[in-house]
Amino acid sequence: MTIRQLEYFCAVVEEGSVSAASRRLHVAQPPVSRQIALLEQELGVSLFRRGSKGMLLTEAGESLYQQGRDYISDMERLAERVRALGTGVRGTVRLGVLYSTVPYALPYLRAFRAAYPQVELYIRVGAPQDLLADLNRGDLNALFLRAGAKETIGLHERILGSDAIKLIMTRDTDPAPELDTIPIERLRSVPMCLLRSDDLWGYNQALLKDCQRSGFMPSVVCQCYDTPMAMQLVQSGFGVSFLPERIVETLPHSGIYAKSVQGVAENSYAVLAWNENGYRSASVELFTAFRP
Repeated sequence: MTIRQLEYFCAVVEEGSVSAASRRLHVAQPPVSRQIALLEQELGVSLFRRGSKGMLLTEAGESLYQQGRDYISDMERLAERVRALGTGVRGTVRLGVLYSTVPYALPYLRAFRAAYPQVELYIRVGAPQDLLADLNRGDLNALFLRAGAKETIGLHERILGSDAIKLIMTRDTDPAPELDTIPIERLRSVPMCLLRSDDLWGYNQALLKDCQRSGFMPSVVCQCYDTPMAMQLVQSGFGVSFLPERIVETLPHSGIYAKSVQGVAENSYAVLAWNENGYRSASVELFTAFRP
């Protein structure tokens, strides 16, 4: 059994087919199939069985995958540590960034890059549910998130900063342009572009409840799947939104600004989150322990 055979086998398991594995490995399909066949021949067992949903693992295949994946991870970690002894820290850190944490992520990334210029950073901006799923699968190493999501239970979190949740608007949509803070009564009939009611952090629930206590139902004209869409709608004059204050920094010179709503006091914490279970490379350990 060779390390190449294990890598091909694990790729087929993770991708679900030989063709998808060959694309990931940048290898033609026949060599991948051949190495899997040689592996089965050497071990004297079938590793896959055909099912209605494609290639499925046998019991022997499941056992080999679990142990083989750990072995490959150990080999990668060993190689990276040995290289680091002679050439400085290298490697790749795969990161997920929630849009509202960009003002915290950018200074962190700049400082880390200055300290460890040989570490490559792979960065993806996405929705919290998608980023968490990728982290749990091992496709990402760490996330810049907002604290409070129930799905982050079990993750290690380090607070990077705190934001007040405020009304985000432009001059044309400001319900109280003459005031520094907005009386909640001024929100009556104001078009609102809010995150969906099933958003992980529930930014909007306190605002909606306070509007109802004040005797009116707010005019929610749009429920957005993600924050970037809400910000684009605000910028276009479609309505106002209710988000962490520092999010206005993501669209400088756009005319967007933030104001507090009187009597509504909500805060949100930007965090760096990661899973300490399983394999973590030297570069990932450095990244999560880094203090700008």
